[in-house]
Amino acid sequence: MSGSRVVVVLGGDLDSRSSTVADIIRDHGGTALVLTGHPGSVDRRLDTGDDGPVEVRPDDPAARLSAFVAGAVDADDEVLAALALGGDGVLASVLGWEYARRAAAAQAWDLVVVELDGDLAGVRRIAAAGELAAFVESRWPAHVRFASMAAGDRADARLREAHRLSQLASDVSAFLAGMVEVVVAGATPHRTAALADLVRGAVAPVVAEDGHGGFRAELAVPAHPTTPVTVDGGRLRLEFDGVRAALPLPALLARCTLVDSTYDDHRGVVVVGFAPDPDLWPSHLVPAGSTRQPG
Repeated sequence: MSGSRVVVVLGGDLDSRSSTVADIIRDHGGTALVLTGHPGSVDRRLDTGDDGPVEVRPDDPAARLSAFVAGAVDADDEVLAALALGGDGVLASVLGWEYARRAAAAQAWDLVVVELDGDLAGVRRIAAAGELAAFVESRWPAHVRFASMAAGDRADARLREAHRLSQLASDVSAFLAGMVEVVVAGATPHRTAALADLVRGAVAPVVAEDGHGGFRAELAVPAHPTTPVTVDGGRLRLEFDGVRAALPLPALLARCTLVDSTYDDHRGVVVVGFAPDPDLWPSHLVPAGSTRQPG
């Protein structure tokens, strides 16, 4: 998808973020849209008047949640209701990114800037798309959803809603991984930027055969994960001090079982071992010598 340049500014305090946003807009030139939870604190160097080149719009999660629920197949669905609780929840965050995605796609502005509170809080907002995708996939896998959708309007209402949530998460994930630039205004820019790039899917695992009939995936990470690496909903899950990353598995690994994981401190990578899942591989395609068992 082509569109406006999109920059996400997070980290530090409000003054440092406002100053950073202004510097980016002034350096870029042209028109800009600023999406922020603090519309009254935009840097005074920016011309935000009626005829100015900079438009400021408030972050309004309550309105986005209300509009999404209003368009639901079943507005009273208990799962959707749970996801729609709280303006800082996963669904609210993903809807915020969808708003930014559509703003960029409209090409009404040369630049779209999204300003987020805090370092880890901002990264969690970025990680929300992967979390929502994993949530849907773990409960209503793609093959179940697509089989149901073949029934059209007669499809189960909850599965139709799950399909809508999955498509939303997919669109936003692609947007975050491919169109967004992240700028950190805080005191720990390198680690925060690396974590933001990881959770938005801009860092892909390097996959190779392990020499024992299985596969090894290496993924560059900003720190030692604080919990064991797991696989859930077709995604690799890692956690760093409360920030959860749910990263899509390459198709090859999605048909395998996780068997072990280690952290290579010297290279700053997580090394994850996988073995072919016999239930998902035709017997004649299971690599010779694949005798490893999950443990």
